[in-house]
This record gives sequence, C-alpha cells and structure tokens, in this order.
Amino acid sequence: MQAYLLRRLIAIPFMLIGITLLLFFLLFLRPGNAALTNFGLVNPDQACDKGERGTYQSTGSGCEGGLARLEKEYGLDRPFFVQYGDWAIHAIQGDFGLSLKNRRSISAQIGERLPTTIEIGIITIILSTLIGVPVGIISAIRPGSWIDGTLRITTIIGISVPNFWVGTLAIMLPALWWGWTPLARSYVNFVDSPLTNLSIVIWPALVLAIGSAAYVARIVRSSMLETLYADFTRTARAKGLTERIVVLRHVFRSSMITVLTVIGVQLGAILGGSVIAEQIFAVPGLGLLIFEAIMGIDYTLVLGGMTMFALMFMIVTLAVDLLYTLVDPRIRY
Repeated sequence: MQAYLLRRLIAIPFMLIGITLLLFFLLFLRPGNAALTNFGLVNPDQACDKGERGTYQSTGSGCEGGLARLEKEYGLDRPFFVQYGDWAIHAIQGDFGLSLKNRRSISAQIGERLPTTIEIGIITIILSTLIGVPVGIISAIRPGSWIDGTLRITTIIGISVPNFWVGTLAIMLPALWWGWTPLARSYVNFVDSPLTNLSIVIWPALVLAIGSAAYVARIVRSSMLETLYADFTRTARAKGLTERIVVLRHVFRSSMITVLTVIGVQLGAILGGSVIAEQIFAVPGLGLLIFEAIMGIDYTLVLGGMTMFALMFMIVTLAVDLLYTLVDPRIRY
C-alpha cells in the first residue's frame, strides 16, 4: 500500500506538467492577449499599423506605445517556453503569479473562490449518490417492469439534457410561474450565514447532480444485474436470507467498486460543469473565476484555476482507489 501510494504521489507532478503545458500551448495560440484586452481590443490591427519588419507602430488611435509597454510588463513578448518555464517555476512553489487583468495574486483569488466550488462539489456528490443509488437499485430488482422502464427513460433524459439548459429552466420557470428566482439574493458566505448560503448553493449543485445521478443510476443498475443472479447470490437466498439483505449486503456491496469508480469519474464532469452552473446562478466559485479569466484572456489566471481543478481531480481519484481496499478486502496494492 505504501509503495503504491508513493508511486501515485510521484506521478502527480508529472501529470500536472503535461496538463499545464498543453493548456499553456492552447492559450498561447489564442488570438489576442491581456494587453490588448486592456485597450478593449482583440487584434492589434484595430489600433496599430503593422510595420515593414513586423512591428506595430502607433497610428494615434489610442495605442501610443502603451500596448508594447504592457506586453513587456506582462512578459508577453517572450518566447513560449520562456513564459511557461517562468510560470512553472513559481507554480511549483505555490505562487501562480499575478493576474494579467487586475494584478492581484492568483493564489489569493483561488483561495477565496475554491471553498465555494468544493462546497458545490460535495453537495453534488451527496445528491448524486442519494438519488442515483436508490434509483439504480429499484430499477435493477424490477427488471422489465414498468417501474424499470420509467426509471430507465428518466435516467436517459437526465444524461442527455445539458446542464446549462437545466440551469436556465431552473431560473426561468419559477420566475414565470411564481414570480421567484434563485438569483433574487446575492451570495452569502457559509461562515456568515450557513442556511442562507446553502439555500443559494443548493441550486447549482442540484443542476449538476441531475446528470450525475442519472449516470450513477445507470451504472448501478447494470452492475447489479450482473451479480443479481450469480452463484453466491443464489447461495445467500438458499440460506434463507431475506431479499432485502441479499440485495443490499451481497449484490449491492459487490457493485460498490463500480459505483465508487463512477462517482470519482463524475467529479471531473462536476468540476467542468461548475464553470457554467456558477455563471448561471452568479455563485462566486472557482468555475466562475476561470470563465471570467477566459473571457478576459487572462491566461495566467486560467492556468492557475485549471491546475487546481486538475490537482483536485487527481487527489479524488487517488482517494477512490484507496477506498477500494475498504469496500473489497481482497484488493491489495
């Protein structure tokens, strides 16, 4: 176990290097930069004429050499690998640098927003488990019945419907029907008012949990059907155990490995969906911060936020792998 844990921990920095290098390259290819955004521009040709040697000269339309100064100040005039290397060296030390837009510490901004996103993720996982597991069990023990058919259709719809559409409906329909909307109140920190905070955060978590719970229910059903009529299940019934004990203690427990794997994988979808959900419900989490950074071409802030997302996902997958040994004592690393 210790050797396995050590190998996984050693692999995390190398995976982060690969992820951040790819992100840095994709952001580097995007037209424009933070210096242009400060001028309200996307293309340098909007404010400057291109010279014969490829340099941009002021045309008197507001550029005035400020663009070149900002690019030099932000380090945007340096080659790709020089920019990435400088960022990576500081990131290893826990310093993601300064935002290219507001010149604030990125680490501080992430620290402010991260608890909200973690809260949404935890609530989403809880809701997904509380909804998806019972639905999957009921569907599995009644295969071919009208209940099974109804639940299967419902889960397919839940998987197919996009989160942003569900979030939009969650805002529009209550406003049209009852004149009430989840956005009527501004965000309140959990420490200041736990109940008010939960009444606000529950909405994006519920929107994210719909698709996740549907996927969990499908996996639970298919996994339980494989073991519902296995030899050890028939043996348990032959011993005189009630059907409830057979299903929960034997069939479902043998499916827990698959359920844990699905829940761990779903965290990636939850983190990705939080970017849209937080924007729709105006919840100031890390997802909304990344969205604002993307729109502002603040790639250092994007890199910091996405690196934190990647690190969280790796830690959760590692925790899921370690939980396998608790669910199934036969598993040893």
